[in-house]
Amino acid sequence: MIRETLKFFSYLQQTSQIPNPITINKHLHHLKNSNCADLSLKVFSHLLQKGYSLHSSSFNSIISFLCKLGRTKHAQSLLNSMPKHGCLPDIVSFNSLIDGYCKYGDIRSACLVVDGIRVGKCRPDLVTFNTLFDGFCKMGMRREVFEYIGLMMKCCLPNVVTYCTWIDMFCKMGDLVTGYKLFWDMKVDGVSPNLVVFTCLIDGYCKVRDLNTALELYEEMKKCSLSLNVFTYTVLIDGLCKGGRLERAESLFLKMLKDGVQPNSAVYSSMIDGHFKKGNIDAAMSYLGKMRDQGIWLDVAAYGAVISGLYSNGRSDKVLEIMEDMVRNGLAPDRMLWTTIMDAHFKAGNVKAALDVYKKFLDRGFEPDVVTLSTLMDGLCKHGHLNEAKGYFCSGKANEISYTVLIDGMCKEGNLTEAEMVFREMLEAGFVPDKHVYTSLIAGLCKQGNLVGAFKLKHQMIQEGIEPDLLTYNSLIFGLVCKGLMIEAKQVFDDMLERGIIPDFAVYDILIRGYLKQDNVTAVSGLQGDMRNRGLLIAGSNIDGEKEACGSG
Repeated sequence: MIRETLKFFSYLQQTSQIPNPITINKHLHHLKNSNCADLSLKVFSHLLQKGYSLHSSSFNSIISFLCKLGRTKHAQSLLNSMPKHGCLPDIVSFNSLIDGYCKYGDIRSACLVVDGIRVGKCRPDLVTFNTLFDGFCKMGMRREVFEYIGLMMKCCLPNVVTYCTWIDMFCKMGDLVTGYKLFWDMKVDGVSPNLVVFTCLIDGYCKVRDLNTALELYEEMKKCSLSLNVFTYTVLIDGLCKGGRLERAESLFLKMLKDGVQPNSAVYSSMIDGHFKKGNIDAAMSYLGKMRDQGIWLDVAAYGAVISGLYSNGRSDKVLEIMEDMVRNGLAPDRMLWTTIMDAHFKAGNVKAALDVYKKFLDRGFEPDVVTLSTLMDGLCKHGHLNEAKGYFCSGKANEISYTVLIDGMCKEGNLTEAEMVFREMLEAGFVPDKHVYTSLIAGLCKQGNLVGAFKLKHQMIQEGIEPDLLTYNSLIFGLVCKGLMIEAKQVFDDMLERGIIPDFAVYDILIRGYLKQDNVTAVSGLQGDMRNRGLLIAGSNIDGEKEACGSG
């Protein structure tokens, strides 16, 4: 096939005959499909210079190839030149260019192309909008998604790919209320959810520890006769392990084997990590053995989970054995593993050992990156060594996580003025604060009794398109309870429920203590009943014995 094509183009150089554009197109596509796209580009350019008439499909193929190379401006110029060569761009031409711009993060140019199509002779199709939505979602551009949904509805209706893209974005942003609403909308519109849609939602709910909803979605998925793949099993098992639901995780692991789905390294790592966190050292090591029996080699991340688990369970004596096993299998501790070991020491409360590991890390020639430095700062901050942590902050290497760790540490120490200065520096550096930054600042303001500042920051957070989470609401409710403003605290609690945020034991405890301080037994009883309905255990519910809500505050 490739030989025929090369003969054809060689013949063109020796003849004055003008071949059919469809024939040229067929041979150009043969080149591209034979991994000779570079050659097809050279031939295409040569034919254009010679004045040959070329088919729109030939232009589209080259535009698509240029976009894959990241040469979007060149692709745009070629598309603009098509009429000059007697060929009008079609929707495939425009879609290829939009896809190229989106893949390389130039969403503004992609939008300009779509806007140009809308006023031209071409009509945007579903591929146009799905491509653009995918670009918006990867960049977290929530407002633009809603803006272009209205435009799409004038041209075409969303399909399963569209809904999947939307749901994935909102789940990753933590806005599960909107994600779940879209899930219901797609069913109402007669679009059947696929495996990817369910997996996105299950992953989202697992990340916020709403395992009941995640399991409900799993059951609904089975009713739809959808077979779980390794990715769906992975997110669900990981969520259950992180949520301490090991029995259910074990059950799902066995079902996975029964269904013929081979567990991967991530699944085993989740099971190992889950058992370590529960103190089940033997069970964790048993899964390590099963992993080896299945012929699955541990990667550095899996070794990291084992080492971290051993440290956190006081079994540092076994770590050397695991490290030696790692070396025998041809793996050397990398930057991430040293960081994991340092973090494990911090979590075990051994600051000196953590700093010793950091010294070894440097002695072995590793240059600390932003992850290592953020872990070091976080560990120091959590053990009350804020000044030392500040010493490791490097604005040249800092990212969102570094700033978040430092701001959180300052807020916890009550250094709100300094935290706000770092917050402004973060903005000036071009980083976008996330919900963790806002929540740290809100919590700090609430602890200092500055409720006006806290609610002002919450309003700013929402204006920026960042949804408050459970910790944000807990902080606001705590601040109101400390001031004795129980009516307002209950209003904030109700607002939290309306937004679909699942309350935890802590927020009930804050409210109950506040009501106890005011001897409001009726309100306490109502909250306790709600807790029972949600399956939250009530520890120490002696109404007369818990009169202090906020310490001395």
